[in-house]
Amino acid sequence: MSREWVVLTRDRPDLTDLPALLGDDLTAEAGCVFDTGDRLLVRLTAPVLVPVPGETERLLGISFACPAWWTEIRSAAGIDAAEKAARRCADGLAQRHSGTVWSGGAP
Repeated sequence: MSREWVVLTRDRPDLTDLPALLGDDLTAEAGCVFDTGDRLLVRLTAPVLVPVPGETERLLGISFACPAWWTEIRSAAGIDAAEKAARRCADGLAQRHSGTVWSGGAP
């Protein structure tokens, strides 16, 4: 089963920075992360601006000041490395852009 994360950030994340968040064993292109065998591990959506106060709490149950940038990250199902790579992307984006990660209560 695939997993989903939402990264909420203060400023708009630049997805071209993805390679800097990944190790040498992964590559990134057009919002997608691949392993050395060219398997798709992670897909990121383009960041979307959330301008309405209280919207993140209504949708996710967490408070985050608006305006905020919302980026969704999905890991491929059935590939252990996919979930780790997705989490690395989520944590890296949140750290670089003063944000937080929501994962639906999953660790």
